Amino acid sequence: MIGWLLSLLAAATIVAAWWTPGSVECAALGWSSVALFVASLQAPNRRIMRAFVAGAITYAGGFYWLYGTIKDFGGFPTVAAIAIFALFVFGSAVQFIIWGFVWQRLPHFIIRLGLRSAVAWLIAHHFWIKIFPWDFGHTQIAFLPLAQIADITGVTGITFLMMWLAEALVARRSVGALPRITACATFIAAIMYGVYAQDVIERLAGTPLKTFLIQGNVSLHKKHNMQYFTVNREQYLKISARVAEKDSLIIWPESTITEFIPANLENAYSSAVLPFLNNGSAFLIGGLTYRSKAEYFNSSILIRPDGTLDTPYNKMILMPFGEYTPLSSLLPWLQDINSTAGQFTPGSNPSVLSFTLSNGSQIKLSPLICYEDILPSIARDATVLGAQLLINQTNDAWFGDSVAPYQHHMIAAFRAIENRRFLLRSTNTGVTAVVDPLGRTLASLLPFTEGVLPMEIQLLSYSTIFTTYPIYLVWWGLAVLFVLLALRPQKRSQQIHL
Repeated sequence: MIGWLLSLLAAATIVAAWWTPGSVECAALGWSSVALFVASLQAPNRRIMRAFVAGAITYAGGFYWLYGTIKDFGGFPTVAAIAIFALFVFGSAVQFIIWGFVWQRLPHFIIRLGLRSAVAWLIAHHFWIKIFPWDFGHTQIAFLPLAQIADITGVTGITFLMMWLAEALVARRSVGALPRITACATFIAAIMYGVYAQDVIERLAGTPLKTFLIQGNVSLHKKHNMQYFTVNREQYLKISARVAEKDSLIIWPESTITEFIPANLENAYSSAVLPFLNNGSAFLIGGLTYRSKAEYFNSSILIRPDGTLDTPYNKMILMPFGEYTPLSSLLPWLQDINSTAGQFTPGSNPSVLSFTLSNGSQIKLSPLICYEDILPSIARDATVLGAQLLINQTNDAWFGDSVAPYQHHMIAAFRAIENRRFLLRSTNTGVTAVVDPLGRTLASLLPFTEGVLPMEIQLLSYSTIFTTYPIYLVWWGLAVLFVLLALRPQKRSQQIHL
């Protein structure tokens, strides 16, 4: 009975954490959840069943808003939306089954080191599909000293450390004294590094740039109604004209312009829909482009101060059921059920777009469209290519009045820490915000309001360990190594508790 109680409390606690994203309460609940999960794994009876139920509660409760997104964004009828959401919940919960199963099969030396829960989660996290790639470490964005180690280890390292410390304190009978001391010492070292990193990064200076993030708060109805295409565009342009100034960058959200634009267009003068004020300001806008009758893209378009265009960046990670229908090429009837979904072509690579200020300074930025900012690899690759600034353009209106935009923002904030770059998030309905290289949200606009967020930022060229070296390959390598250890034949004395 105690095992079930701990499992249910652990799931309820992590759900509560995801309902309060980015807050101090979220960070505290994240630690509590990890400790409860570690404790629940120690209980022997029906471990895998309890893990599955806890996982299902975590996904259903923490990401409840996905049902509305499937229904509204995907255009599915209610019954189909419920079925797809249920598939998401129970399919995602398999990750917790893997966690419990691997936990039981790890060799004795890992148990003595206090790494049992951390290693098992590392394997489960890497070897199962995640539509919404969350981790326990994301809850620590408000715990700034700990969050700073993401520039070395990524969020995976934060989660690993949380579970290692929790097991050292919760499972004291099975963990050796030296490993317990080592876990505590490592945690203290991480905090000390975080304090040091904060001091170093705050002292860095780079090219200053005035930016204006525009939040138009255009409703879904107006955004996709052809009668409002011109009205929506003029609304954004009118707001922009009030604040635009020389040597500034004005940023519009994802797909602000919903009329298709030729991908090979060379300047704004040749288009009746692209904004250009001819006052020394640059625009980064979200729009739809096409290369041929068969290739349509969700793009980010840079309009330089002189009106010339950089090559558009095309969104690489398309939204299932909205921008494409999964498996529709094999099962055409899925397209009939989801008739409102687009058939966009994914982009192939991250891009670094550039323009020049009047003093000769070159600005190098990289767009991340929609939920591309929750994936560490794209922001990292863009920084390696020379991006001094990361910009997310998104339309989170599909999430409605839910906690989802705040969850999105919390995960995205780690891209700023990992690469030590400012992250600007321009959204249609929120959360429009500025995140500094320490992961702090310096300013934001209220959701579902029209407004402008002005901010002068610094363009940094600082290189982190996470950016410079493929740390993700280290974690993958460790996950594979531990899988091999877990798959070794077990001694007969060991038992698997289902």
